[in-house]
Amino acid sequence: MKPAIPPQVLTQHVAFLGKTGSGKTSTAKLAIEQIVRDDAGSRVCVLDTVKSDWWGLTSSADGRRPGLPFYILGGPRGHVPLHDSAGKAIGELVATGALPLSIIDMADFAPGGVQKFFNEFAPVLLRKMRGVLHLVIEEAHEIAPKERAGFSAENMAIHWAKKLATAGRSKGLRIMVLTQRTQALHNAVLGSCDTIIAHRLTAPADQGPVKQWLKANVSKSVFGQVSDSLASLKTGTGWICSGEAQVAELVQFPKIATFDNSATPTGDAAAREIKTAPVDAEKLRVIIGDAVKEADANDPDKLRAQIATLAAAKANLESKVHAAVQAAPDTAAIAAAERRGFERGQTMGLKAGFGRAMVAVQSAIAGIEEDIEQIPYSIITSGSPTASANAVAPPKRATASASLAARTPSPAASGDGAIPNLRAEKRPLAALAAVFPAGMTEAQWAVAAELKRSGGTWATYLSRLRTAMCIEKRGNEYFATPIGISAAGESVTPMPPPGPDLVAFWKSKIGGVGPMLDALAERYPRWTTRADLAEAIGLAVTGGTFATYVSRLKSPGLIETDGNQIRCAPALMGH
Repeated sequence: MKPAIPPQVLTQHVAFLGKTGSGKTSTAKLAIEQIVRDDAGSRVCVLDTVKSDWWGLTSSADGRRPGLPFYILGGPRGHVPLHDSAGKAIGELVATGALPLSIIDMADFAPGGVQKFFNEFAPVLLRKMRGVLHLVIEEAHEIAPKERAGFSAENMAIHWAKKLATAGRSKGLRIMVLTQRTQALHNAVLGSCDTIIAHRLTAPADQGPVKQWLKANVSKSVFGQVSDSLASLKTGTGWICSGEAQVAELVQFPKIATFDNSATPTGDAAAREIKTAPVDAEKLRVIIGDAVKEADANDPDKLRAQIATLAAAKANLESKVHAAVQAAPDTAAIAAAERRGFERGQTMGLKAGFGRAMVAVQSAIAGIEEDIEQIPYSIITSGSPTASANAVAPPKRATASASLAARTPSPAASGDGAIPNLRAEKRPLAALAAVFPAGMTEAQWAVAAELKRSGGTWATYLSRLRTAMCIEKRGNEYFATPIGISAAGESVTPMPPPGPDLVAFWKSKIGGVGPMLDALAERYPRWTTRADLAEAIGLAVTGGTFATYVSRLKSPGLIETDGNQIRCAPALMGH
C-alpha cells in the first residue's frame, strides 16, 4: 500500500499549515502513525503547547482499544504530572532515548510557562542528542512568534527554536512544526523547513508566507496551482510540496488509525470512556526522577496543605509558649532582654544617624553644584560688585534637601533599625547578592542588574547602598554585605554555576549577543578569529554591529581577546 506521505519527506523538516478545522493536526498524526508503523525503533517527541490535542495517539480510532504506547507527561490525561521547571531533565531523557515515545502536554502551564520549559529543554536536547528523533511542535507560533507577547523568556524561546530548526538536522532532529497562524510563525523557522503540507488557508496574511516559500522551492506552474487553490481546499485535503524531494502533489489524506481527540466535540464526548495504551506509571516516575519530584513539590494543593499544617503547628506552639510565660515569668530574663534591646537600639540609632547625616551631606553638595551651574559664567570670572548684584538668586537649600530626603529610604526604615527598607535600589542589590559571597566588577554588576552605568541613576544607587552599608568595595570588585543580603530578601535568585546555564543567563541580560556567545561557547576552549566568528553568525567583521557585540561581551569580562583572536572567558565556562 502506498504511504499517504512520501517517506523521503519525513526525513526532513516539515511544516503542517492550515486554518482551524482544515485537517493539519490529523495529517501530522498520520505522519507519526506512519513513522512508528514503519520503524518499531523510531523515536518521537510531541510538544503539545496549547490544547492537549495529541493524547488520542494512545487509543484506537473508536476509542475501544489501546493505541500507540506514548508516555504522556502533564495535562489532563498525563500519566505523571509536569511542571514548567522540568525542561532540562525531560530534554536529557528525550535526547538520550530514555523516553522513546513521549507527549509533553503543556496545556496547564501558566502564562510564560511554555517558553520557560522550552528554554531549558531545547539546549539540552541539542547538546545531548543521539540517534534520530522526530520532534513535533504543535502551535509552533507560541514558541517562535514574529511578534512578541511580552513574556520574559520569549526572546530566548525564539532563539532556541531557530537553533533547532537550523542546526538540529545534523544532530539527528527531524522537526515537524504545526500552526494555524502562518503569519505569526517566525520566518526563520518556516524557511528551515524542506517540505510544507498546506491545508486550507483563507486569510491573505496567512497565505503570504506560504507563497513566499513556494516561490523559492517549486516551479512557476506548481506555484500557480497551489496559490489558486489554497482558500478552497476541502477538509483533509492538502498540498505536499518539497523542492529537495521533488514532490508537488495534491492529496486527500486518509483518516488516522488512532483516536481523533482534536475533532470538534459532540454532545456525548464527556460520557465516553476511552481506552488507552497501558503504561507503567511507577516506572515512568523512576525514569523521570527529580523532574516528577519537583512537580509534586510545586503542586498547589499539596503546598496549601503543607502551609495549613505548618500554620496549625505554629499556632499550637505559640499557645504553649504564651501559657508558659504567663505561668512563670522570668524577671531576670526580661531584664536582660531589655538591656540587650537598649544596647541594640543605641547602636542602630547611631548607624541610622550616620546614614541620615551622609544623605544630608550628599544633598548639600548636590545643591551647591546646582547653584553653581545656575550662576552666569561672566559673573564668576568678572568678580565685580555690579555683576554680583545682578546674579540669579540660588534656590533654597531646604527645598532641595527635603526633596532628596523624600526620595531616599532611611537605613532604619524597616522598623527594627537593622535592615534597610530599600525600594528602587533593591534591583541592583539583588543582582549583586546573587553571587554572594563572591563579588563582581562594576561592569558585570550593571549588566546583571540591566542598568546603564553612564546614567545618574546608577551613581545614585551606589551612593545610597553604600550609605545604608549594604555594599562594600574591595579592589575593583563590589560585594554585598550581610546587611545587604538581608535587605535584598526573597528577591535574590542565585546566579547559575559556570557552564551552559551561566552562558544562557548572560545572554538574557545582554541584547543581541546570543548567537555570538553561542558560537564562542561551542568553540571553547579554542580561540577563533574575528573573521571566522563574524562569518559563523552572519555579520560583517568590519561592521558596527559586530564591534558593538564584542564590546558588550568584553566590558563585563565574558570574553577575552588577543589581537585578532577571541574566545569565551574561562570563568564563564567553568575552567
